[in-house]
Amino acid sequence: MHWSIPAITAATSWATADLLSKIAMNRKGYGEHTTLYARFSHSIPFMLIPFFATWPHEVDPLFWLMCLLTIPGDIVASTLYIKALKISPISIVVPLMGFAPVFMLVTSWLMLKEPPNIFGIAGVLMVAAGAYLLNLDRARGGILEPIKAIVKERGPLMVLAAAFIFSIDTAFGKRATQLSDPIFFSLFYCIFMALGYLPLLKREITRENVKMMLSSRILWGIGACFACGVTSFLYAIKVANIAYVSATGKISMLIAIIYGRIFFGETHIRQKIFGALLMITGIYMVLGLT
Repeated sequence: MHWSIPAITAATSWATADLLSKIAMNRKGYGEHTTLYARFSHSIPFMLIPFFATWPHEVDPLFWLMCLLTIPGDIVASTLYIKALKISPISIVVPLMGFAPVFMLVTSWLMLKEPPNIFGIAGVLMVAAGAYLLNLDRARGGILEPIKAIVKERGPLMVLAAAFIFSIDTAFGKRATQLSDPIFFSLFYCIFMALGYLPLLKREITRENVKMMLSSRILWGIGACFACGVTSFLYAIKVANIAYVSATGKISMLIAIIYGRIFFGETHIRQKIFGALLMITGIYMVLGLT
């Protein structure tokens, strides 16, 4: 299987998880921490079947160290991301994660010794340029306004910070996957994230809230989509350059724009689609070189 297939599967799954998360917070009234926690806790049951189906797994002891290095940063980044998703349009939040591949060009080179070639750099930079065009309506106040908005507004700033943290932690995640197995790491990643996130959830933990979480269809839907996304993404980065996989995964931007229009009536759809198409062009440049 070519790595682009699980990469695109991950993109679709995560975009859908984001849609369900925004609906859960903005329409169902679920708290940010409860919604984010469900991504990890509710995904675990969906990973158990493939986990036992591929048993046994050979695990290098260094695997557990990579997990410890990955989890703290991912907790911070995930919290920033879910907060941004709540207060900002989904058609802006998801596309701004397009800066992650740009960060990954540097982090994967320094941490994993995976220098991209000139065409790979051009493709990933085209993805970043498309992300700029998604905010082109802000350029009426100046060509730098789409960039200034990231500093002026909490949502975009939090997404950019999350993208940077994820770009570093993805390198640790890839190493952990290489030391074990995509399914093995996917399961324990969600277990460790759920355990690590418990202190942040304590204010929202009540008997009624626990019952609600266990019976909520939308939270289980978030967990199922997230489980599919994590497993697919980790399989892809196990066999390919993480910057390229991340760039390919940015097809989720186009999906998010469509979701934003259909479910939330978000505007400036044409310019956002144009920006997304530019990003997809960059994605196909990457696909054609691997």
